[in-house]
Amino acid sequence: MQVTDATLRHRELTQELFNIGDEMATYIENLIEAIRDWDIELVDDCVAEFEEIAQDARNDARSVSAELLGLRQALVSGVASGRIATTTAPAKRVAEPKLFHAAALRMAYPIQQQPVVVRELTSSLDARAAAVIDALEGCVEWVLAETERGARDLQVLNLSRLYAHCHDIVCAIVQAWREAVALEHPGYARTMRGTNPPQFLNERARIDAVVAKVAAKRHAAGASVG
Repeated sequence: MQVTDATLRHRELTQELFNIGDEMATYIENLIEAIRDWDIELVDDCVAEFEEIAQDARNDARSVSAELLGLRQALVSGVASGRIATTTAPAKRVAEPKLFHAAALRMAYPIQQQPVVVRELTSSLDARAAAVIDALEGCVEWVLAETERGARDLQVLNLSRLYAHCHDIVCAIVQAWREAVALEHPGYARTMRGTNPPQFLNERARIDAVVAKVAAKRHAAGASVG
């Protein structure tokens, strides 16, 4: 491989790592939007999607990092010496989000009075949901920051393990919301559903419409040729 080709490939692979982190963050944001809308069915769908994305991220990060490490070693030594910097400015560090379960939400925001007072119920459930959203937003910031840190220095962070760990944290936090909010008080969740329609669904609908339009044109063109 020529030095110029290797340098270009180095940039492409580095960008691929950033893209992997961006995709992980995007699907966590989809979960946040679904929870904001109190839509447990959509949350479950988003979890299933996130699990697939996280698995792909682990596999892709492993293969991309291996190739990128070899290129970097070549580009800082031998005939390609000096083509890339051997050191970079330190990436921003973000604290790892704390994993918690439903019991922690119930303890932090209890519903104690019997019979339950509506005001206390709504206040506690809203607070539980807000805590989950805050934690997931922290996951977004953390995975983006750690992706940047790992992409800059492949020796300090295993990105494949990062995405596996991120998957475990996110799924545990979402499960806490399911158990301590949506399933524990389904009536309130049904009442609140639809108050914050997820924006990503509008984008999906727009893309689906474009794809359908293109497919229809191709089908019409094929029929006319036939």
